[in-house]
Amino acid sequence: MNLSVVAFEAKAGDTLKRQVNECLDQLDNYLSKASLTLKNIISVNFFLAADNSKEYNDLTHKLELCLPEEIRTNIPVACLAQAPANGAFVSAEVYLITRPGDSEVIVKKMDGHIYLVIQNKKGEKLVIANGIRKDNHNKSITDFAEKAFCVMEKILRAEGLDFSNIFRQWNYIEDITHVEHDMKSSQHYQQFNNVRSNYYSTSDFTQGYPAATGIGIKAGGVMVSFFASSSEGYRTLAIENPLQTAAFEYTKNVLIGEAEYRGSTKCTPKFARAKFVANNESEQVFISGTASIREEVIVGENDVARQTEITLENIQKLICRDTLTSINKAEGLLPQIGFIRVYIKYADDYLTVRKICEQFLPGVPGIYVVSDICREKLLVEIEALASA
Repeated sequence: MNLSVVAFEAKAGDTLKRQVNECLDQLDNYLSKASLTLKNIISVNFFLAADNSKEYNDLTHKLELCLPEEIRTNIPVACLAQAPANGAFVSAEVYLITRPGDSEVIVKKMDGHIYLVIQNKKGEKLVIANGIRKDNHNKSITDFAEKAFCVMEKILRAEGLDFSNIFRQWNYIEDITHVEHDMKSSQHYQQFNNVRSNYYSTSDFTQGYPAATGIGIKAGGVMVSFFASSSEGYRTLAIENPLQTAAFEYTKNVLIGEAEYRGSTKCTPKFARAKFVANNESEQVFISGTASIREEVIVGENDVARQTEITLENIQKLICRDTLTSINKAEGLLPQIGFIRVYIKYADDYLTVRKICEQFLPGVPGIYVVSDICREKLLVEIEALASA
C-alpha cells in the first residue's frame, strides 16, 4: 500500500468560496488525470488565514459549507489556522492511497471525529485520524492536549492498537512558544510535551517513537492527527540524524519553563527524526518536522536562507545510504523525496525559502504556510515524505 500527498494552492485576492472551489477544481483535475476518485483520499488538510479564534471559527464554518458531502462525511478533514504563504485565504493538502489492492476502506467515528480503517483480508490495517480536537472551557493547553490524546487513545484501543503503532503524528499547538507566568513559568509547547509523554508512557516503543511535527497554530488550542499501522504486515523503524541530538534526549537547556505536570519534571519531545515504513508493496520514509539544529543548538540565527539550507541538509541526511545502513535498511533503492510541507515564521521570507527549496529539490512539489515554530529563533521548519 502506497501513500502519496499532493497540494493545491488558490490565488490570492479572491473570495474564500472561490478559493476553496479553485482548490477543489484542481483536486478534481488531478484525480481525473491519475485515474483516481474521492475514494482514494484518506485525509485532507485545509490551511486558513485566520489570526484569532473568531476568524478561525468563521472561516472554518464557511469552508465546510463549500465542501462536497462525500468529503464532509467520509474523509477526515483538518482545518488549520496557518495562513497560506502566498497570501491566499486557503490552500489544501491531500493524502491518497494510490494502490489500495484488496484493502477495504471503512469509515468510522469516535467522539464525533471521522477516522478511517484501511484493512485487507489478512487483517493488516492502517488507521488514519485527522484533526482531532476537543474544546475546553478554561482554554488551557494542557487540557486541550489531554482531551485530544484521550480521543486518540480511544481510537487506537478500538482498533486493537496502542500509541506505539503510530508511525506519523502531527501536533498543532496554539501560540506554541508562549510562556504563561503563574506560580511557575509554563510554555505551551512544554505543556504539550508533558501530556504526550504521560500518554506515551502506557506503550512500549520497541521500534522507536513516531515521526512527528510539533508546530504552531493561531487558534484551535491543540489539534492532533496521526497515521498508525498494525504490527502484522508492516515493518517500521525509527531513524535518527547523526548530526542531531535525538529530540527525546534533549537536555534541560532547550526545554522552556519550570512548571511540572502530574508530579513529574519537564519532559522531552517524544518523536523520531523520521520513520521508515514498509510492507509488501512499498517502502516510505515519513520525515518529521525538521529545522536548522545541529546537536541541539540552532544554526543560522537571524538568517532564514542559512536555516533553510541546513534544514534541507538535515532532511537529506535522514535518507542517505549511511544513515539507512545504520538501521539495517541498506538494500534496494534509496528513498527520494516526493513532497514537502514548509512552515515559515515570517511571510516576508516566503520567496527566499521557496527559491532555496526549489533549487535543492528541483521538481519536488510542496505547500508553504506561515506558522510559529517551536523555538523562538527558528525561522523555518520542513517535513517531507520520501519513497523508494
